[in-house]
Amino acid sequence: MAEKSNRVLTHTRAVVGELARSGALTPADIARELGIPRPSAYRLLTALTREGLTVQADDGRFSLSTRWLSFGESALRSASSWFTRDDLLEELRDTTGLTVFLSVPRPGKTVCIRALHGRSYNILVLRPGGSLPLHLGGVGRVTLAFCGEDAERYLADAPFDPVTDYSLVTRAELEDDIATSRADGATLSDQDVTLGVAAVAVPVFDGGQLQSALSVAGRREDIVDNVPALRERLIDIAARIACGPSRSH
Repeated sequence: MAEKSNRVLTHTRAVVGELARSGALTPADIARELGIPRPSAYRLLTALTREGLTVQADDGRFSLSTRWLSFGESALRSASSWFTRDDLLEELRDTTGLTVFLSVPRPGKTVCIRALHGRSYNILVLRPGGSLPLHLGGVGRVTLAFCGEDAERYLADAPFDPVTDYSLVTRAELEDDIATSRADGATLSDQDVTLGVAAVAVPVFDGGQLQSALSVAGRREDIVDNVPALRERLIDIAARIACGPSRSH
């Protein structure tokens, strides 16, 4: 009985994941992509629709319902319940004019829990609730540099697929980047996620353990000529975040 329940749960999770990746699909599409019988795919989709988690269009295709948005918002609040220093992120945004990101480490990725709009926000790919793998972007790569033993496990899967011609994908490239980030106390992301976009990121520690990653991002020309000043500003804000709630809270 337990084995059957686990199999159903595994298939249900796979169906939801496939709909999230591909958009609206028919039961036949799901069956083919997941390698399960078509009747099984239809039963799973029907059950998800009955619970309000998927919707069926007139053409017979199923897609995820908007109910998932509330789950995402709840998960985001839970992941960031410890964070009380939005005032520092606002200060960083206002003094640099750049978009500010705060992300937390998760296995194999970093998840954005805060994004404060600056100049050129519309050209940036990371949004609250979104994630980046640890070999991409400022928050991803600085997390890789300071996540301790997890870095070795992650690098075992290199080389990774590039996103742009500037993406670091080989183990050697990423090991060099880790060494540079640790020496500088910060990571420069220069067009490795989006052409024309750069970011500077620093780690935020809690009791010596990596708690989150903080970055400013924007157009390349607003970043690359100001790296030392941005790094100094980020390190200051990160240290103040690590100190906990302000006295006024």
